[in-house]
Amino acid sequence: MEKIGAFFAEKGPVYLISQSFGVVAAVLLLASFQQRTHKRIVVMQACAGLLFGIQYLLLGAYEGMACNFIGMIRSFTFSFRNKSKIVDSVFCPAFFAAAFGISTIITYKDLFSLMPLGAMIISSFVLWIPQTQKLRALTLPTSVMWLIYNIACGSVVASLTEVFCEISIIIGLIRFREKKAEKEV
Repeated sequence: MEKIGAFFAEKGPVYLISQSFGVVAAVLLLASFQQRTHKRIVVMQACAGLLFGIQYLLLGAYEGMACNFIGMIRSFTFSFRNKSKIVDSVFCPAFFAAAFGISTIITYKDLFSLMPLGAMIISSFVLWIPQTQKLRALTLPTSVMWLIYNIACGSVVASLTEVFCEISIIIGLIRFREKKAEKEV
């Protein structure tokens, strides 16, 4: 416990504040995979994206910040799936994929900058899928990309979040598969 305290003391108060934003964002993100509806999943992920964006801003990890702020807008937009012809068009996730590409060109620092880009491009199409079980399953690879990026930029909370995300996704896949099996009986 003493080593943990020394670690945070060495990093300073801004780092501690950034990790606090990450904790709240993590709770929202993990809870999102336990939601029954597509809209609730993407709205909770939008709120998590805002908080993770602030966390990355405080860490000086501008690639992650830009991707999370754009991701927040994307998630709110996708909450209107099946209610808007524009959102239902494949143009919508393609537009956001292009926005992530542009933001990465602007904020590029090193090869690790490509991890959020890859994760967000993939998730632009994954979150657009209205089937919640497919959404959960196809989110798994993007979590690995974020884990690599989070380790590289030194975000302990965000790194742990990705590990817990993987667990939450798997629980959600099993939990809602069992509910469907019970309804069929």
